Amino acid sequence: MKVIKLLNLSNYRYFLFILLILTYIPLFSYYRELNLNGGHSFLTADWLINYKFGYVNRGLIGTLIVSLSKSGTTLLNLITYSLIFIYILIFYFLHKTFNNKNQNLISYFLIFSPLAFLFPIYDSQGSFRKEILGILALYILTSSINSKNYNLSLYASSIIYTIGIFSHSVNLFFLSTILFILYNFQKTKKYFDYILYILPSAFYILINLFLRPTEQKLTIIKNELCSYMYDLELENLCGYGSFDFITWDLNAHYLISQNYIINLNRDVYLFYIVLFLFSLVPYLFDKQAFQLFKMFLPLFVTFVPLFLIAIDWGRWLYIMSLCLLSIYLLSDKNIISSRLKYLLFLYPVAFRAEHCCNIKFEFSFEYFLNNINYLFANFLSFI
Repeated sequence: MKVIKLLNLSNYRYFLFILLILTYIPLFSYYRELNLNGGHSFLTADWLINYKFGYVNRGLIGTLIVSLSKSGTTLLNLITYSLIFIYILIFYFLHKTFNNKNQNLISYFLIFSPLAFLFPIYDSQGSFRKEILGILALYILTSSINSKNYNLSLYASSIIYTIGIFSHSVNLFFLSTILFILYNFQKTKKYFDYILYILPSAFYILINLFLRPTEQKLTIIKNELCSYMYDLELENLCGYGSFDFITWDLNAHYLISQNYIINLNRDVYLFYIVLFLFSLVPYLFDKQAFQLFKMFLPLFVTFVPLFLIAIDWGRWLYIMSLCLLSIYLLSDKNIISSRLKYLLFLYPVAFRAEHCCNIKFEFSFEYFLNNINYLFANFLSFI
């Protein structure tokens, strides 16, 4: 009990918020340096897909960004500092959620799980992706559950969620968690609260089912977007990357994913499943674990299609982990008294997951030591 009290750092009001920012400073510096050198064909380019030459299903946020400047350098700086600000907002609303409910030892280790907020630290290629809009929308909502600021946060969350889904379809997969939280924790009986999220989701799906341009038209749009990037002196963004995926439809994503699973590397796919099961271990130290897993099961089902149609499995596990974390932070908790719970101190370095298509895991002291050294070096790099 003394150790748990010692670790009850939520008494220090902004401890979690500051710790997350300090953890991410090296990642922020990496992204800034990346964009100072012309940007990245995924981590930067995805944010510049826009409607300038026609409708594409990832284009809303890019349209807003390119409307602000005609200078490539200015756009890169705008993306850099806007995305860093989004991360800081996520940490702030996570901190508010954390402090609005009694937390325990498990809460800390779930936050600093290799599949939660340490995921982008271990694999920078999984950072600065458009799911941060969905994450922000989710934690704005959780921060205000049963508070006087609920209505304001609900509107802000739904607006960001809507921008998120029209910027990348991956943000649709936050919908089930958001609706679950509204029903089970806010216990709202107002249909309007649910419609704020359901209506834009339905609208987005209908547009992409019936009004999506042909593959030929999308290829033309892609080429025009790349020409526009060259005009802005952002040619780095037109290598193999996000612009190539503009022309892919749902069937193309499915076929590529299934080919990878069946013909290329089925073992890797299965091992990602094992890693996800391993990421659930901290929940087993809560006496309410069985009830938690009953709550989680319907959410697991809603994520299944994502794993069938796209191969960034590490990213999808990251999103799932943050959704489950949001529910746990809002739930009643009761940690078990077993001394085994102190094994959780090894949890942040027990494994790591790549954002896509690769696994680096071995059960050895050297592997754990490398993870410890990596995190330690991460903290020291901004000093």
